[in-house]
Amino acid sequence: MSSEPIFIIDSMHGNLCRWLRILGYDAEYWEGRDEELIERASRTGRIIVTSDIGLHRAAFTRGLRSCLIHHHEIESNLAEVAAYVSRELRLPIDEFLKPRIKRCSVCNGTLSKELEGIWRCGSCGQRFWIGSHWRNILRTIRRAHVVAERIKNTE
Repeated sequence: MSSEPIFIIDSMHGNLCRWLRILGYDAEYWEGRDEELIERASRTGRIIVTSDIGLHRAAFTRGLRSCLIHHHEIESNLAEVAAYVSRELRLPIDEFLKPRIKRCSVCNGTLSKELEGIWRCGSCGQRFWIGSHWRNILRTIRRAHVVAERIKNTE
């Protein structure tokens, strides 16, 4: 298993999957059956992220890593994953929530620098740049950090 966490996100959390990719993490979106998701996580070492208690329990009984999320807001979702990774993998919240331009938020492909300040996905060809939207991304990440620290301090 890689030293950097990799995730498999159930079909209820596509937005969270996109945000984990924005942070630079390998996050696979899964629309198939729960049993297939569990098999995939087992083969690949991915952390399951779900709000489905049944899926979470099934993963846990098989000895797989699973992060159960409870909220609907993206800041809270990111915070719950950050707190989980901090607790289970000893990856500091600051480090986990530090955006890295590495993954395509659309397809999870790897980004490569095309020009100064412009990246292209090697899989789907999508281009990315740090534009005015980046301010909103950083604001969301800052809010998630506050919530994650609160979660960590109550554990």
